[in-house]
Amino acid sequence: MNPTSDAWYHELALKFQDGSREMFFLDMSRSGRHMPRQARQPADWTRLAFHKCPCCPLSQESYCPAALSLEETILKLSRRTSTEPVAATAVDSENRRTIVTWPLQQIGAVFVQIAVFSSGCPVGSRFRPMLRDVRPFSTSRELGKHLVFKYLVQHKSDPQASEQAVLSELEPLREVFAYLFMRLETVSRDSAKDAIPNSIAHMHAMTLYLGAKAKELVQEILQEMR
Repeated sequence: MNPTSDAWYHELALKFQDGSREMFFLDMSRSGRHMPRQARQPADWTRLAFHKCPCCPLSQESYCPAALSLEETILKLSRRTSTEPVAATAVDSENRRTIVTWPLQQIGAVFVQIAVFSSGCPVGSRFRPMLRDVRPFSTSRELGKHLVFKYLVQHKSDPQASEQAVLSELEPLREVFAYLFMRLETVSRDSAKDAIPNSIAHMHAMTLYLGAKAKELVQEILQEMR
């Protein structure tokens, strides 16, 4: 991949039903960390101490990295309806393009993934190396299966060790999504501002699905590897 970035999303282009477009160029550090562009003083709900995740080891930072990343997205999409169909084009760091047409709240899951996995969140960043080769716009099942496969590789196809690793790592990740949602519950919003909260709920549901299906996915992947 491009040596200056290991991001699976490099830029995102959204085309809305009214013909308008939004382009997101994702500023990344050399390590692949998302560096959100802040046009003003960050909102109070992005402060680290505001609904801080119990599992978060950060203490010196003033703001939650994942919340800062999501704030940039919310500022650009706040006028949009969460169920509006959107044609989205993703370009990765190898300049490959993937195009889907999904409701905005489903596209929003991409921004939630970037916020948690690529912002510097200490919990989400543990998963980022596993996501370098994941397909853009992966479904919850595809993303879950991809992660399970990575754990199987790490644990040399040991099904019990792999399943235990998945379940162990999921608990703090589930907490991150839950507390991000709590942060946004305090933000005044209407139906046009529900896309990102709904997207967080979508990702939280993915962790619940993966927890319930971990053993089944481990066996499925082992069968495919034979």
